[in-house]
Amino acid sequence: MRSNAVISSVFFLLCLLFSTLTLTAQDIEEIKYSPDYLCGEGRGESLREADNEALRDLISKISVSVQSDYSDVTSTIINGNDYNVNSAVKMVVNTYSQATLQNTERVVINDEPDAYVVRYVKRSDVEKIFESRKHKLMDMVASAEKAERNAKIDDALRYYYWGYCLLQSLPNENEVVTPGGKLLINYIPEKMNAIFNGLRVNKIKEEGNYVDLEILYKGMPVTSIDYTYFDGLDWSNLYSARDGRGVLEMRPGAATDNLRIKCEYEYVGEAHIDKEIATVVSIMKGKVFRNSTLGVTEGTAFSEDSDLIAGSTTEEGDKASVTADADTPDFSEISLSDFEKLIPKPEGELLLLSDEEAAPYKETIERVIKAIETKRYRSVDDCFTADGLDIFDRLVHYGNARIVGEPQYSFFTIGTEEVTCRSIPMNFSFKGNGRQFVENITFTFNDKKKIDCLAFGLDEKAAEDILHHAKWGEEARKILTEFLENYKTAYSLKRLDYLQQIFDENAVIITGKVVKKAPPSGDNQKFYANNRFVQLTRQSKQEYMKNLERSFNSKEFINIRFAENDVVKAGRGGEIYGIQIRQDYYSNNYGDTGYLFLMVDLNDPKNPIIKVRVWNPERDPDFQGVASF
Repeated sequence: MRSNAVISSVFFLLCLLFSTLTLTAQDIEEIKYSPDYLCGEGRGESLREADNEALRDLISKISVSVQSDYSDVTSTIINGNDYNVNSAVKMVVNTYSQATLQNTERVVINDEPDAYVVRYVKRSDVEKIFESRKHKLMDMVASAEKAERNAKIDDALRYYYWGYCLLQSLPNENEVVTPGGKLLINYIPEKMNAIFNGLRVNKIKEEGNYVDLEILYKGMPVTSIDYTYFDGLDWSNLYSARDGRGVLEMRPGAATDNLRIKCEYEYVGEAHIDKEIATVVSIMKGKVFRNSTLGVTEGTAFSEDSDLIAGSTTEEGDKASVTADADTPDFSEISLSDFEKLIPKPEGELLLLSDEEAAPYKETIERVIKAIETKRYRSVDDCFTADGLDIFDRLVHYGNARIVGEPQYSFFTIGTEEVTCRSIPMNFSFKGNGRQFVENITFTFNDKKKIDCLAFGLDEKAAEDILHHAKWGEEARKILTEFLENYKTAYSLKRLDYLQQIFDENAVIITGKVVKKAPPSGDNQKFYANNRFVQLTRQSKQEYMKNLERSFNSKEFINIRFAENDVVKAGRGGEIYGIQIRQDYYSNNYGDTGYLFLMVDLNDPKNPIIKVRVWNPERDPDFQGVASF
């Protein structure tokens, strides 16, 4: 199966390879002086040097031609008073040069060592450059809206803010509207402010220098959010919270009676995953959101008399300006016991164990939690199988691992003798990197009540998407969920042995990565997607594993987030599923965002096999419409 994104990319490659026109010297002279074209010239010892000079010259010409469309550009540039209109417009137009302008027509007049290159574009095609960015902006706003509905506050704020910066780089920014007719220049700040007003932060536990938090959006736990906090002396590095659980690590002796967190929304450090966004964010002023700083309140919010619910009164006494979406349930009267009932459990299928049935598993989990808290890991070796102990060792040494808050966990099974415990929140930090993560750990017991597997759980929304899919068998749903959790965990914990087992010997494997530099002319392995240089490579299993091992060895940590999972079942072949899922990949030396397509054979539930793995920079919008593959 090949996605539309791959097909369109191949088509673009073919167009790119044959885009250089055979023109005479007279043709070039006519183009240079024609009112229908904008033209840039460059000379240098190498073709690259000459081509870059031609692009710079072309950018200058485009800047002059569109200057009147940028009515207030100097006010949107960082330190705007230092620039006149001409230089400010040139800076903004230059943000398009990394990819879009590379696609202009190029003619090599002289080859190296005295290279002479001409770049040109039709004046009528200049608008297409801006339309491409406008399309990207609208797609980003749509992604932000979807993320907000799913309480993925980090994604929502990131996409809104990056979209706002992209908007500022467009000519006539004050005229761009949403599909509903609202001016984006007002709509995006309003949406971001509504998110900040809908957030509440609660202190649930304080132990030593650590303060555990509960973070809510519209009265319910956030799916994910990133933040910094004032630790008594300075603002911290970036922390990540999952499913409502976050943590603060204070300096010794620091007061904890007036805690504040600041929601991250600029994501300057992560913008490098998209070269175009990184360039725009670096030069545009963006906007300062003062209410992104939130106070931390004492006590747990999951009680019937809690005032930390949607529409509650703020410290100033004003009603929080939160308007629930039409498809957002009203959680204003929900209690803790009611919330626990929301754990995914299709009636008659996902079986939640009674207190009596769960007792031996609970005893084991509490021993493991205590061992992690006291760092006496060897005291619980008897709780694990050999495989489970290996994963446990990797997990507790994945950063500085610690339990967050008072875990609220449940035990359940789905038609098998295995029992799953979901979920123990843990925080992970790394010496060589300021980033910290909270992950919900899932434990799976075998029929002898030994822990056989540990995994970084999917967030609640992603798990529900699969577990509530009534068209599939109950066991298949559980196996799919566990497979995705084990898959992401294997990359984070660098379990090359596990990955060796789950890939078919003849698997189709296509990997991708974002390339920072422009590809050499004629390199047909690279293409442009959303103004990013992307390299796709077909690899055998042996090549993939060898490269993966090298990658693992070069990284202090890897953290993967999954979102927007789409799953379809094959029309033939039994239990074979196609999964399209958005993957945010972070490490200390590389990061990107793209979409994975996995074709997984689950006919042997104990041994899932990946037949196809394809990475794409873009989502295939027709994926759910596939009837069979």
